[in-house]
Amino acid sequence: MKPLGALLALAGLGLAWQLAVAQDAPATRFLAPNLDSICEKDARQDVFFMASDEMNGRDTLSPETRMTAHYVKTRMQQAGLKPAGEKGTWYQEVALRYNKWDTPPALSLTTVAGERKLEYGRDFVGAGGPGGVAELKDVPLAFAGYAVNEPTRNYNDLDGLDLKGKLALVLRYEPTPWRQGGRRNPFSRASFLQTKEQQCKAAGAVGILLVTGPESLGATDNRRDLPDPGAGEKSPPLELDLKAAGAQPASFPFLHITIAAADALLGGEGRLQKLQQEFDQGNFANRPDLAGAKASLSMKATAVVRTCPNVLGKIEGERDEWIVFGAHHDHLGQGYFGSRSPNKMGEIHNGADDNASGVAAILEIAEAFATCGRKPRRSMLFITFTGEEKGLLGSQWYVKHPTVPHDRVVAMINIDMLGRLNNNEIAMQGTGASKFLLRHCQEAAPLFPELRVTMTTRAPIPASDHWPFFSEAGIPVLFPMGAIPPEMHTNLDDPETIKYGGIVLGARYMAEIAWRISEDPGYADYIGPVKTAVGPDGKPRDPSQPPPKKPSEAREEDFSHR
Repeated sequence: MKPLGALLALAGLGLAWQLAVAQDAPATRFLAPNLDSICEKDARQDVFFMASDEMNGRDTLSPETRMTAHYVKTRMQQAGLKPAGEKGTWYQEVALRYNKWDTPPALSLTTVAGERKLEYGRDFVGAGGPGGVAELKDVPLAFAGYAVNEPTRNYNDLDGLDLKGKLALVLRYEPTPWRQGGRRNPFSRASFLQTKEQQCKAAGAVGILLVTGPESLGATDNRRDLPDPGAGEKSPPLELDLKAAGAQPASFPFLHITIAAADALLGGEGRLQKLQQEFDQGNFANRPDLAGAKASLSMKATAVVRTCPNVLGKIEGERDEWIVFGAHHDHLGQGYFGSRSPNKMGEIHNGADDNASGVAAILEIAEAFATCGRKPRRSMLFITFTGEEKGLLGSQWYVKHPTVPHDRVVAMINIDMLGRLNNNEIAMQGTGASKFLLRHCQEAAPLFPELRVTMTTRAPIPASDHWPFFSEAGIPVLFPMGAIPPEMHTNLDDPETIKYGGIVLGARYMAEIAWRISEDPGYADYIGPVKTAVGPDGKPRDPSQPPPKKPSEAREEDFSHR
């Protein structure tokens, strides 16, 4: 489940759930067929295959992830689904790109003490792996503190600083006293590398030299002084290949240097620690003058383009209106990218809960519907996505290249991590943005007394593959979410530790909701950022928007529950 920072930002919402299932709501009959076929035996088989050590953690571009895609395709095919990918196949190839050094970059720093040439891998690495093309000669430097501008804390260590045309020396993370101990995400958005890059670019900097200060994390993570350069090469950051052929990678250098290199630049051993202590307290008076310091940098990375598949299967209903189920089938491989156990990098991160459990759930739902002997009113599209752990890449690609037009989709249901429900608790993301979806979740919940279901009152968070559908395509979404388990993104997320009863309960609940949406003649409303979104009835999804100028072409026949 990614991006991790966005997911863990849920803690910042204060878990402000509103119990939307009335305690005295009358139980109704099941409408979805064949729910009994969704069983622990099948879910266990799927999870044990996808999350076995032999699958090596399913890193996005690995052969094992393609094997997982083939497994999912085979399961869909055996269940009786039809292919819904490109050119009549089961697959949609997602074009991805990453950078690879042509030769190791060269960096030298010049101060009054003379020139110091830094060694790649020992003194500095790329902060996000290989990336960028740059030739800088005798570029001036400036100490930018944490590069944080946070008005709510009355903290701006960039105020009055001239970064134009300079390399910014930047502390990693954020002021040490801000750390909220005990939380699994102890840092705010101000600490994100993307935020620091945006701040420095806006101030005119030509690049960043990042350093992990000795005070960071209570000085308990000195191993993070310099990341393993191999991590970004063994599991490189990825992006969608949406650029013109032959385009060069980004040319904003972002390098991570050692404390020793930073101390030499600042004037002596221990200088960085003293400065960090002062900036932690908001004292910028002793900001060092680096007017005499210069840096020279030569680096060149080549963009590598590869593909990795989404898997798509469908159950055609009576109408050309669709409900989309999604789950991501990739994970972290050996933890070089995204692991919450940095001392376990190089060990297999199996991703049993995240997200073999979600894939198993939608496979069970697909099989139940495909073998029930009944045709749904609305069609069903089942997608397993690649690249979720690298930034929702598979779902972003699909939203940009849909196989079903967005205005034919009634709702999208994303399942990510059902394998460790705490006391069978599920919080339904998305119900705060659609009264239609809220109603169906409420009506179905009493049928599952073993589940403790709550409904969110806020818009869904950008934590998984539902987000591009909601934020870019303007499609109402549901995202059932359990607690954040300690095993997430660690080497302990193994199939032997999964609560398979929770997968079954969650899958049956989501199947019941989906069937009710299928049979309901109404259309889902949507409150979100895409104000121009139109539903299958030809009308704006957002009820606050004016009706379209052209009359609706939606069919008006009644199709009540059978």
